[in-house]
Amino acid sequence: MTISTTLTIQNNSGCPIDNRGGPDYRDGSLSGSAPASSIAAGSSTTFKVKQNNSLSPGPEGTVTYTLETGNEQVSLSFTWDYSSGAQHNEAYTAGTNTALAPVTIFKTDTAGDDHAATYRVDFKARAPHEWDLVWALSVGLINKQLHALLFHGLIPSSFTQAASGGAQLTVTAMGDPKVSVPDDQTTHLDVLLAFTTATLQYVESGVTKTLPLSGTTVIVSLDLSQARVTDPSTLAATSEARQHIQGLQSLNYDVYRLFLDLTNPSLFRSLQVVDASNKPVALGQAAQSALQATLAGVGHMDVAYTTQAPGSPASIVPTLAKERTTRYIDNDDTGNFSTLNVCMMTRGRKEPNWNSRFGFTGPLASTIDTDGTPKEARARMFLSQDTLGEGYLKPVVLPAILKASGIPGTSLRLAPLTYQCSGARSNSSQNDGRGEFFQVNNGFDQYVAGTEAIAFTTQPNLSSTDCCTLSLTGEFQVNIEVSQYPLDFIGLGLKDVLGKASYVQPWTGTVTLTVGNDGKLVTVVDIVLGQAPTPTVDKTLDGWVFNAMNKLFNWSSTSPQDEITKKAQDFANALAATFRDNASTALNIEDCVVLPTGAALGYSLFVFNTEGAVQVDVTFPD
Repeated sequence: MTISTTLTIQNNSGCPIDNRGGPDYRDGSLSGSAPASSIAAGSSTTFKVKQNNSLSPGPEGTVTYTLETGNEQVSLSFTWDYSSGAQHNEAYTAGTNTALAPVTIFKTDTAGDDHAATYRVDFKARAPHEWDLVWALSVGLINKQLHALLFHGLIPSSFTQAASGGAQLTVTAMGDPKVSVPDDQTTHLDVLLAFTTATLQYVESGVTKTLPLSGTTVIVSLDLSQARVTDPSTLAATSEARQHIQGLQSLNYDVYRLFLDLTNPSLFRSLQVVDASNKPVALGQAAQSALQATLAGVGHMDVAYTTQAPGSPASIVPTLAKERTTRYIDNDDTGNFSTLNVCMMTRGRKEPNWNSRFGFTGPLASTIDTDGTPKEARARMFLSQDTLGEGYLKPVVLPAILKASGIPGTSLRLAPLTYQCSGARSNSSQNDGRGEFFQVNNGFDQYVAGTEAIAFTTQPNLSSTDCCTLSLTGEFQVNIEVSQYPLDFIGLGLKDVLGKASYVQPWTGTVTLTVGNDGKLVTVVDIVLGQAPTPTVDKTLDGWVFNAMNKLFNWSSTSPQDEITKKAQDFANALAATFRDNASTALNIEDCVVLPTGAALGYSLFVFNTEGAVQVDVTFPD
């Protein structure tokens, strides 16, 4: 008898799993179809592995995949080991980033010789739910914008609109339009039109009738529309907003308008009229149809303008935007916490396809002070840690740190906002890798090889309450090796190491990020030198060796430890000056969303929130 196991990989992550590697059948062999090359969200793949014969080892092997989150790729490996020994021990394991894509393993059949097991892959979305960037526009902020549009005459306060069949809506005076969020994770809003003085004319059974609508509110629930802006001068927006949009277009950004289209009844989900007491006003079918058709007199009401950068820019500029709503029913009276969320992906990343990623926790946009009094209506911007790291820290801050050290280096991403940076320079290019040549009295040529290195890591500090901070831990190190080649005269390049020395200067630091009113990041870097450990010095090294180090590293002392400490202090001073002299480094988040009254006006409270995402409160002009 031979043994076998049937394996199922179940994709419960909501993300595609693809890029299959292997399978590697170290022992045993495949029986039937191989595991699928890709596993769509909600799907699974099943394959069977078996013992080759009754005397051979039981099936053992591995298959690998990649889970595509939209932001990054998560490596997955699935391993099986079903022993052919007397006990028939079996083990099923998975390799994954458990914080992102945990894998649960179930043995589904353990009877007899033919067993079965299932690997279930789940996904834990990180804040802000695997979107790079989320702008949460509070209902209060949107209503402020609609008030401004009406004030500037960009939304009509009075109009007469006719429709086919003798329908006509005459509005002599209308109050500020308002919106509300009817439910969660949708693409529609309720629009409330307060008619101060209005009448509706319609035809019913061949008879023209008039319905007074003065003092009523028309509530239209409709889907938001999105369209590419081709001519900013035609937008129902202030001149400031139009000029800003023109500036974005001059940078080759596409700009899209997110708007409420009352000229298109096919977008209406529902239409009702309520009186001053919020009681429904009964409408017959003819009146309902007439009102639905004549609301076109209100036209389009722009809510926001979003940008899309071409290609895959390195900066934090979106290449894709989707809207969703979040409703907070406990705050209807005073808070206006409910939000229209503009969810963005940056740097050419893919759109997440899992609906639960819209399940934002509230409040996204704070419009109430801690004492319960009304607060200025704002937007709240959320930025994922990975986007801040890949879009700002890696291309801007880390190169500046390495440049201040004077040592060329590279950075390696370990996790969001966690990087390992290192660099080195040496004289290994001299004399075929031997280093600096010196002629000494014993008649043999000697060489001094030296290497100067920097290494440091970054990590987010989530405990700060008034800014975003990252911790730095690093060191400078100098290694010296003195060698001679006594058999050079007969052509044998045998190396004789005379001695070695190593000097280390540890340091720690903090990167502090705040945001200015222009949407630029203000970066401060502080470096503190630590206690240097006792140098490791081979006793055979003579003082003249340090002259070689002076030549290599531009030292001016016979104490290498003093020199490396001075080097670290100069590095700290240079780094502080780098960000002091150029404190506001472009983040360009003001180029992501524009409202009808203009671009973002003020930024505050640049912090990590409780979910670990970067959070910024944003104000816009009235």
